[in-house]
Amino acid sequence: MQINILEYLDKKDIIFQIKGKSKKSILTFLVDHLIATKKIDKKCRKEIIKALLQREEMGSTAIGGGIALPHVRLENIKKVILCIGIVSKGVNFDSLDGEPVYIITLLLSPQKEAGLHLKILALLARILKDKYFIQRLRETSKPEEIISLFQRQQSLVE
Repeated sequence: MQINILEYLDKKDIIFQIKGKSKKSILTFLVDHLIATKKIDKKCRKEIIKALLQREEMGSTAIGGGIALPHVRLENIKKVILCIGIVSKGVNFDSLDGEPVYIITLLLSPQKEAGLHLKILALLARILKDKYFIQRLRETSKPEEIISLFQRQQSLVE
């Protein structure tokens, strides 16, 4: 099954200059953004944040190179949602390499979509392992540029 990452990423869900000093504050900010853009129901806020933090307790989703891929599957999520946050100053996300995280790609999926969830995670990991790509993402200030970069990078990794 061929996956196009852009099917799940809305340019309204690319957020620049996130101000947050902790993993919890960043994840809460991203979830609140998705509530504000009506991607998720406000009633699910507490459950989603709790599930994301529990997932982080099992092992950090910060994979190194300034990247974190927080993700969770829940019954209350109706469709796959991808949100990208850029933290200009970096944040401690308990990364495997001990470095701060600058790019956070939040993936929320319905409970029943385990296969799709894993395929999207694997694709994101391949796309985001290029340090030059990450540098370009960090230097970009427009959602359209992020979309274009992702489109180009996905074609290179497939």
